Amino acid sequence: MVAPRFFNRELSWLDFNQRVLEEAQDAGNPALERLKFLAITSNNLDEFFMVRVGSLHLVQVQGGRKKDLTGLTPKQQTDQIAEKAHALVDTQYACWREKVEPLLREHGILRIRPDEVNAEQLATLEQLFVEKLYPTLTPAAVDPERPQPLYTNLGLHVLIRLKDVPAKGKDPAQPRQLILPLVGMMGRFTSLLMEEGYGYMLIEDVVAMFAQRFFPNDTVLECVPFRITRNADMAVSEDGASDLLAEMSQVLSARKVSDCVRLELSADATRAAENVLKKLFRVTNRELYRVDGPLNFSDFFGLVGLPGFDDLRIPDWAPCSPAGLDPSKSMFEQITAGSRLLHHPYESFDPVVKLIEEAAADDQVIAIKQILYRTSQSSPIVKALIRAAQNGKTVTVIVELKARFDEARNIEWARAMEQEGVQVIYGVKGFKTHAKLLIIVRREASGIRRYMHFGTGNYNEGTAKLY
Repeated sequence: MVAPRFFNRELSWLDFNQRVLEEAQDAGNPALERLKFLAITSNNLDEFFMVRVGSLHLVQVQGGRKKDLTGLTPKQQTDQIAEKAHALVDTQYACWREKVEPLLREHGILRIRPDEVNAEQLATLEQLFVEKLYPTLTPAAVDPERPQPLYTNLGLHVLIRLKDVPAKGKDPAQPRQLILPLVGMMGRFTSLLMEEGYGYMLIEDVVAMFAQRFFPNDTVLECVPFRITRNADMAVSEDGASDLLAEMSQVLSARKVSDCVRLELSADATRAAENVLKKLFRVTNRELYRVDGPLNFSDFFGLVGLPGFDDLRIPDWAPCSPAGLDPSKSMFEQITAGSRLLHHPYESFDPVVKLIEEAAADDQVIAIKQILYRTSQSSPIVKALIRAAQNGKTVTVIVELKARFDEARNIEWARAMEQEGVQVIYGVKGFKTHAKLLIIVRREASGIRRYMHFGTGNYNEGTAKLY
C-alpha cells in the first residue's frame, strides 16, 4: 500500500494540540505552568471547533461531498475529528484529575467542593448568593418547541431539573427543566478563607449549593453545568458587500445564533438531562463531550497568575532595552543616526510605542499612515493615533476587519478613530491584510522625511512580550 502524500489538516492540528497537552503532562514543569498548558489546550480547542469543525459543518449542511487531498469526504473528516477530539479531551481531563489538581492541592491551591465547606466558608458563600447571585440570575424554562433565549457561545450555563411537589391528592407532574446562564455576571472563582494556602469554589458549585432557594415549592433533582460551541466560520461575501463594516457586524451577529457544533456537559449528568440538551441544541453523540472535571479550562488562566505562588511558575523573562537606543532621547534623532533592528520578545517593544506617541505630539509630523491587524484591549498605539488626528495631523489607518476573533475589537477601534477624524480603510477587497507597517511623514530643515517601521508581529504591546 502506498503511503499517503498528505496529512489531513484538521487531524494534524489535533496532533499539534496533543503536543501542547503534553506540556501539562510533563512532571518537569511547575504546577501552575502545567495548569497554564491545560488552559491553552482548552482555548485552542474552542477556536478549532468554532472555525475548523464549523467549516466542515457548513459544507455538510450545504450537501458538499468533495474529498480533500487525503481522500476524505467532509463527513469522514468530521467523524475522524470527533474520535480523535474525544480521546484528546479524555486525556486532558485525566491529566487534570490525576496530576494537575492533586499537585495544586499539595501546594496549597484547593478547589473546595460543596460538601467540604466549613461554617465560616458557608456563611461567606451564603452572603454571596443572597447579595449578588439571587438578585441577578434568572432561570428560564426549557421548551424545545418554542423560541428560546439566546444561549451564549462558549458561555457557562446550568441546566436545572425540577420535580414539582404535587398538591394533596394530585399525581406528580413530569420533571421540569430550566436553564440558568452564568455569563458575564462575575468571575468563575470565589475565594474562600483558609488557615493556609488558597481555597476557591467554582461559581457553578455555588449555584448548585443554593439552587433550591430559587424554587421553594419544588425539589431540585440536579444542576448540570454545560457549555455550547457555535459555528463561527462565517465570512463576508465581499463581492456583494457595499459596506464592509456593516457586513462584518452582521457576521458577528450571525455567529451568536449559529448552529451548535459542540456540547460539553458534566460527566455526572443524568441521561435525562443529556437528552434535554441534545434535543434543544440539535446535536448527536458525535458533538457531545461529557467531561469529568470543570468545564472550560480557559478560565483557569485566572489562577495561573495567583500571587504568592511564584515557586509554582517559571519566572517571567523581562525583555531588555535595545542596545543603542536611549529612552530619554527623541526617536526621530536616533533613527536619523541609523536604522534600528529590534528582536522581540527578547528586546522591548517600548521604542515602537514611543515612536508613535512621539509622532502624535510632534509639531513637525504632518501625517501618519499605519496598518493595524490586531491590537490590545486598551491599545496605547490606537490612542496615540487618535491624539495625532486631534492635533491636526493627517492620519490614515488600514484596519483589517477580517482578523479572526478580533473583528469586534477592530470594529470598535475603527469607529472610535473615525469619530476623531482618522481616515479608516477597512482592508483590501479579496485579501486579508496581514502586513505590519508604519509610515510617519515629518517636515524637517532638509525637506520632507519619512520614518518607517516594518514588523513581523502585531502592533500589540502585550503579545510583543511573547513572540
